[in-house]
Amino acid sequence: MNIFLIARKIVQAIALVLVMAVILYVIFRLMPGNPAQIFLFGARTHGSTQAQLHRIEAQLGLTGGKWNYKNFITYMADILTFNFGYDYFRETTVWQLIVQALPYTLLLIGSATILSYVIGLPLGIVSIWTRGKKSEGTLVSSGLILNSIPYFILAIILYLYFVAYYKLEPVRSVFPLTDITHPTLSSLAYVAVALTLPMATLAVIGASGNLLTMRAAMVSVLGEDFIMTARAKGVKEGSIMFRHAARNAMIPVSTRMALDFATIASGAVITEIIYSIPGIGNLTYNAILNLDYPLAEGALFFLALIVIVAYSLVDFIHAWLDPRISL
Repeated sequence: MNIFLIARKIVQAIALVLVMAVILYVIFRLMPGNPAQIFLFGARTHGSTQAQLHRIEAQLGLTGGKWNYKNFITYMADILTFNFGYDYFRETTVWQLIVQALPYTLLLIGSATILSYVIGLPLGIVSIWTRGKKSEGTLVSSGLILNSIPYFILAIILYLYFVAYYKLEPVRSVFPLTDITHPTLSSLAYVAVALTLPMATLAVIGASGNLLTMRAAMVSVLGEDFIMTARAKGVKEGSIMFRHAARNAMIPVSTRMALDFATIASGAVITEIIYSIPGIGNLTYNAILNLDYPLAEGALFFLALIVIVAYSLVDFIHAWLDPRISL
């Protein structure tokens, strides 16, 4: 790969991170209310003085108003160095809270993304293999229906049936962080049970999209000249489907990887709230409700950073799969 093209992609990623940081700054300061006053009220500090309010405003970067340019410069310098500040409501640093919540979110997103490809891509190939049959119509129709369902709708449906009605799953998908960092056979079994419904929510919708994408890519590839040449040479249909068509169809499918990761990440935020998973999505939701600027900005920035990195890596994977493509 050309070093200048790689440098260009890195510069583009950095520019996107800067734009995201500015957007977060603007969005949270458009919200009504003063976080310092909310904290003092929530803490029920007796004899709260104006000095206490000013001190908290200074630490939250609100001295001189929400739109003070000096506060903006300080905010940009802090957030780009991962200095997210101190969380008053939980009395610890924002970074520590993110580190505690990140493994839950990465486990959920990572496992759901892998499952969506493991399920979706083979089904996309099967739908082409059975082209013109009833099974193809069933797969495509199911994929279209599931792909159009919002994550929160499917999460609520699964929760009602398997948790509220049949009580097959725990009410809250909560387990100690050590079950992830220091897993054992028993802890892995419990984690698998606790995350079954959240993973199913994300993986089913993701797999339906991958099914449709793989099918469309296979239809396009099967019309290429090299497929006709392989059939003319007497190559078996199974070999054509998997070794020739499916392999080349992975090139456009790889472009969807970043979109899938971003979509599943956004769906994970809602899913964590519904199933009470102590991940970054749940952390962000509670922070926004409390106007907890440091925590909300830090958590959303970190989640956006993960998605931006994923987008950048997919470009390199795409170029690696197809040497004809330049970054």
